[in-house]
Amino acid sequence: MNRAGLGKLGSKGKAAGLISAAVLLSAVLGACGNGSTGAPQGSAEQRIRSAAIQMSVTDLSVVARTDGGLNVTGKMSSVPFAVRVPANWNGSSVLEAHGYVTPGNPETVPDPDKDPSFGLLTTAYAQGYAAANTAYAKTGYAVKEGVAANKALHDLLAKAGSKAQYITGISMGGNITVALAEKYPNDYVGAMPYCGVVSGWRAEERFLLDFRVVYDYYTRGTPYALPGNGDAVTPNAALTIPVIQNAVVKLFTAAGGGDRAAQAIIGQIVGVTKTPDAPVSVVGFITPLASTVYGLPDYLATTGGTGYSNAGKVYSGSGSVTGDAALNAGVQRIALGANDTSSAYLDANYTPTGKFTAKMLSFHNTSDPLVPYSLEPEFKAIVAAAGNSANLVQQVVQPKAIDATATTGPAHCYFSTKEVVGAWNDLRGWVENGVKPVDGKDITNKS
Repeated sequence: MNRAGLGKLGSKGKAAGLISAAVLLSAVLGACGNGSTGAPQGSAEQRIRSAAIQMSVTDLSVVARTDGGLNVTGKMSSVPFAVRVPANWNGSSVLEAHGYVTPGNPETVPDPDKDPSFGLLTTAYAQGYAAANTAYAKTGYAVKEGVAANKALHDLLAKAGSKAQYITGISMGGNITVALAEKYPNDYVGAMPYCGVVSGWRAEERFLLDFRVVYDYYTRGTPYALPGNGDAVTPNAALTIPVIQNAVVKLFTAAGGGDRAAQAIIGQIVGVTKTPDAPVSVVGFITPLASTVYGLPDYLATTGGTGYSNAGKVYSGSGSVTGDAALNAGVQRIALGANDTSSAYLDANYTPTGKFTAKMLSFHNTSDPLVPYSLEPEFKAIVAAAGNSANLVQQVVQPKAIDATATTGPAHCYFSTKEVVGAWNDLRGWVENGVKPVDGKDITNKS
């Protein structure tokens, strides 16, 4: 999964630069020898500097913004973070947990002058909230690391005087958002996962691995088969994203040209994987299959296994009883070994319990080829089973129009700024004014 919804210090103002602990301590005591703005005792800057000492922040930089606010950057446990503090800070904060970064790509260093959140952080800042985001200690499947980094950022802001905090997150960051809200129920007043892996990473792997083994079954012995057909959980050097693209485009081209065998393959894959929320399209097939290339090796190394088994699963939807029977007899079965610890890893990082006290507003594209919309009703059921439905609202964004044979759309996390900011304002109104948003509301910006 590519990082979805995924910074330079301002040149004006007096930068603090790299500040030693000794100089920071002098600042706390009111000295002005550190080249800072000489902020008065108790100011936002002073509280941030004091909090930075307590949190062992390194490479701290505090820069005055032209609008009177502060740009704050630094590192905690060698992980970079960024915070924008408005001049009219209302004492509350909004944190944005970023999504998946493909292994091999660098983790982006957060920049308070850049917004990775469809405008959410920029809007919240203008409304008087401190706006913050952080990198993680690793790329790829990094829920554990994302929880740790965002928890540290929360604690820094709390020590700096933030009395109320919101946690938001996109894609994998949605799973991190749910984890933080459940693991630290006193930390957040509101939570907003969007296009998130809300029902847990096992559900996400179930979708991705089921799609792969079903695709392998129906394309076995055809021109559309992928290298490694029949072994979806062993990385294969011959399996590349261009190879996947070529195979899928060939399949859809044949189907579009009237090839009934190709049409049947597509129909059966869609019927069995039960992903009507990912419309039948080239990109709807390529997206989950490509995760086998860029995501599987890191996932297996991180978790120690697949964390998901289809050993006892009964597949259906082929269109006939005999077809279902043949599928169940011939599909690859993935089993967990006796000493496999990956399932426990997924439980911890993170499978939700549904127990949280924050007001949570989750929204999702009804068409998402990577993190399917079906995870939302699963999450709703988990929350209901925990007796916590009063704290959850879910809303939807409709898909953009697509060409079934094109390599564009439907997209993962396909939102407009208006949709994201609108949802944020709904959440804020719920938390701060008691106005609960409409559950199931279509918030699509059709203009």
